[in-house]
Amino acid sequence: MGALKRLYRGTNDINFPKAFRRAGIISLVVVAISIVSLFTRGVELSLDFEGGSVWEIPSQDFTVDQAEAVLADQDTGGGEKFQEAETVDGERILRISGQADSIQTGTDVANALAEGAGLDEGAVTVNTVGPSWGEDITRQARNSLIVFMVLVTAYITFQLEWRMALAAMTAVVHDILITLGVYSVFHITITPATVISFLTILGFSLYDTIVVYDRVQENGERLGRTGRYTYDAIMRRSLNQVIMRSIGTTMTTILPIISMLVVGLLLGQQILSDFSLALLIGLVSGVYSSIFVASPLTVWLKERQPRWREVRSRLVSRGVDVTDTAWHGLVPGSDAITVAAGAATGGTGSVDTGSAGESGATSSAGAPRLTPGGHPPRPRKKRR
Repeated sequence: MGALKRLYRGTNDINFPKAFRRAGIISLVVVAISIVSLFTRGVELSLDFEGGSVWEIPSQDFTVDQAEAVLADQDTGGGEKFQEAETVDGERILRISGQADSIQTGTDVANALAEGAGLDEGAVTVNTVGPSWGEDITRQARNSLIVFMVLVTAYITFQLEWRMALAAMTAVVHDILITLGVYSVFHITITPATVISFLTILGFSLYDTIVVYDRVQENGERLGRTGRYTYDAIMRRSLNQVIMRSIGTTMTTILPIISMLVVGLLLGQQILSDFSLALLIGLVSGVYSSIFVASPLTVWLKERQPRWREVRSRLVSRGVDVTDTAWHGLVPGSDAITVAAGAATGGTGSVDTGSAGESGATSSAGAPRLTPGGHPPRPRKKRR
């Protein structure tokens, strides 16, 4: 409970930079598996993309074997897929998908299935999609994705900077590859609802990343002026400040999606289950990538700037351990670990870790006290 209280109150100090290395290895492995699976196994597209027909037979006792016997005499191209589902009223439906891409063929097969199931003509519903419609949907989805990436990259570059835009787009690509990889590895069919989910995933992933970037920008401007913090330390502090918000936002978003997925699976609502499954995979991946993909990549790019290289080299020359990014200004009234005044004169003293209190350098004599957030008290204005 102590850790949960610290997390809720924002006094936690999780060592994110240490976790970046392990998370990077995990991401590389998962992305590599996804890419290999996409090139070797590909993805399974629904009839909306490839063209074909779907027949739904409302019958309690019409079996798959009986349906196969009827289809053997029809020109459906073979390779039909069967799925049993139930309606809201509890009625059993046998859903068959095949490659018949003409309306007449689909109607003939529907009549044959109705006769084989002992149903009236027209009782078997059929939905036929031509291949040109699927190609058009694919083209529109691809163009939408390209336009989205370009516009968002330009916006983040204008509002923040190109390094953050590059890291954010890398996280988005990471999420897309992992989501597609899951669909490829487990042979989950991609439907138009899945494509809609992909676009929703991109927006959520970027939202979480921008929340982190906003706090990093604020801390970078305020703490960067002191010259006593590496960008790695500032990123660690920022992530600890927004981690509770990310957890809360993610949980309130994922719980309804899980509910939709369960309802879709139980009631046989294919569109609902397809939409919620892609959202669930993408949202989890999006939260992960905003912290463990976009953030470390941003640190890697920023630490190569002359300004932050100079800060790091100056701290190293003072004997500061720049790998220690722990935050020491979390306890009210606690003293920061800082560079003693003797460091400049060759004496010994305590060392600033680069992530001490926000007040900057202090010494054993006359050191300013830290307020509960690690902030030094503001100096009073002199009266004229």
